[in-house]
Amino acid sequence: MNIGIIGLGLIGGSIGLGLRKSNFGDKFIGTDSNKENASNAIKLGIVDEIIPLQDLIIQSSVIILSIPVDGIEKILPRILNEISTDTVIIDTGSTKYDICNKVYSHPKRSRFVATHPIAGIEKSGAISAHHNLFYKKNCIICDCELSDPDAMSIAKKIYSTIDMQIISITSKEHDLYIAYVSHLPHVISFALACTVLEEFENKEKIFNNMMGSGLYSTTRLAKSKPETWLPIFISNRKNLIKSINFYINHLEIFRDFLISEKFDKIDQYIKKANKMKDKKYV
Repeated sequence: MNIGIIGLGLIGGSIGLGLRKSNFGDKFIGTDSNKENASNAIKLGIVDEIIPLQDLIIQSSVIILSIPVDGIEKILPRILNEISTDTVIIDTGSTKYDICNKVYSHPKRSRFVATHPIAGIEKSGAISAHHNLFYKKNCIICDCELSDPDAMSIAKKIYSTIDMQIISITSKEHDLYIAYVSHLPHVISFALACTVLEEFENKEKIFNNMMGSGLYSTTRLAKSKPETWLPIFISNRKNLIKSINFYINHLEIFRDFLISEKFDKIDQYIKKANKMKDKKYV
């Protein structure tokens, strides 16, 4: 089985390394518009060979599409047009509804499995790829009924091989939930980073001496690349706006408690927030 990876960054690269470590697949081939990523993918053993996209489509039994979501939406119909009837395509995009809707009526839609392995970090590129990135993390598979049983079986086997736990929901549900638990945290991190940078402009010494672990941990995601996240925000715009409005409402509640000196309310609010520590993360 030849595994073709389109997009050899953090996610695509880590899937490649994880599958290779488990001896899943016979040959790994890849393509990437970023020459540095492509070169590093060879050096790190993510793929055996870098080949043109057209050749990868022809030669691959399984195609893993791991590029920004706007790129997935654009290229997926073309790949479906050109694959054989037994090829499986798996995407790893952080939004799902627009991608799935784009190919809903495609004659070969059933050869596509819409997935979202939730395991990203703020670092990017093939050099950040790690075979253990997905260990005990969740992978969402969407609109399962639209994929052929054999395609679903291969997708599940791939993610099980790299030790992911699989959850199945609709693409519409996925984008609603992910707006709150993934996309909103990135917005908050970007906004907080910009707030602090603006306030401490021309005060670099004070900023460097006073920055603590709280600010660092909360703005960690602000290091994420715009070429990855802008397409995600555009694709999930409506759900994200709802989540931002809901978050702003909570900020206003907290601010009003301070203004009115309702410190007992703040105490209750914090205790309510403390319940997050009981949630299980994988």
